[in-house]
Amino acid sequence: MTLLSKTELQSLITAQRSPCVSIYLPTHEAGREIQQDPIRLKNQLSEAENQLTQKDFGSFGKTDMQQLLKPAYDLLEDTEFWQHQNAGLALFLAPGEFRYYRVPSQFDALTVVEAQFYTKPLLPLVTDDSQFYVLAASQNKVSLYQATRDSVHLIDLGNTPLSAEVALRYDDPEASLQGHSGGNGGNGGKSTIFHGQGGSKDTQNSDILRFFHLVSDGVQDVLARQAVPLVFMGVDFLFPIYKQANHYPHLMAEAVSFQPDQLSPEEIRDRALAIVEPYFNASRQETIETYGSLKDKDQATDDLKTILNASHDGQIDTLLIAASTQIWGSFDASTRQIDTHPERKADSQDLLNLAATQALFTDAKVYVLDRADMPDNADAAATLRYPIAQESLVTA
Repeated sequence: MTLLSKTELQSLITAQRSPCVSIYLPTHEAGREIQQDPIRLKNQLSEAENQLTQKDFGSFGKTDMQQLLKPAYDLLEDTEFWQHQNAGLALFLAPGEFRYYRVPSQFDALTVVEAQFYTKPLLPLVTDDSQFYVLAASQNKVSLYQATRDSVHLIDLGNTPLSAEVALRYDDPEASLQGHSGGNGGNGGKSTIFHGQGGSKDTQNSDILRFFHLVSDGVQDVLARQAVPLVFMGVDFLFPIYKQANHYPHLMAEAVSFQPDQLSPEEIRDRALAIVEPYFNASRQETIETYGSLKDKDQATDDLKTILNASHDGQIDTLLIAASTQIWGSFDASTRQIDTHPERKADSQDLLNLAATQALFTDAKVYVLDRADMPDNADAAATLRYPIAQESLVTA
């Protein structure tokens, strides 16, 4: 399974062929609730069948529907699959296409069948103001966590050595590794320091650097397509060494100075959140202020019709949409007209999702904000790459 990223989401949007089935589920990592997760998926697959039957997708028939949904139905009996979940599961099915993502956000159960995938619930996870990673590191143990404000999940680093002892034996089989106890600088316990022959501070730091080079390689392999913050947690002297080895371009400049070995994943997340929260807030505020400064220059708008046309033309630089908001209707790209529906109909689509999908396709930045944070209390607001010119919005 691939980690979700903006690049991955753009790839998903590009690959889709109608009809597109998008399914969102809350899932569980442990406990009795795990047994209910496949039942929830089965219910959503029944809903997908209902929607596929109600909508007109040309010659798409019952056999096509069974073939389309088969990969998801196969998961119902896959016990191993359900033992390795995160807080939420998103599945996407289209002719010749099946992808799923385990993500650290819990969804309400939802199924949407449209001509394109419904990706809006995933948007907070691919912007720079929601998701983050934490590398909790000591010489004895390294763990990478994927986190949001409300969840945390351990990420598998594959074959990456997770302790200095293992790393140095792997890196230099001839090295004579010896251990001695040293203070951890954090919670009063003891940690083991591994080093080659000699035992000087320079040798010790050199050994740690070799270890961190291997860790950094593993982190980069896992996060290669990500563009969200990574927070380092460890005792003071480790962070400068890790920065020398680091390849990931979004490592935060400030670290959490604490020995993480005895902390729970939730405690690790909360300490890291104190580092990234000001970064998130500053990024969000800068986006809102930029919108305000550009609106007087006809380079920002909260008019939905203009936003849809601009997203179709690749004109949007940044799109803001209100969380937990849907505007059901239709958009005709040839006439540049929209039709909104008070309630969802069989042929409705969420116009906010459409705008976001088209904006992402042209590499715009998309943010999902709480309603209270939206400029002018709008459902959607956008800054544009060039000023609004009505003649540019006439033809498709």
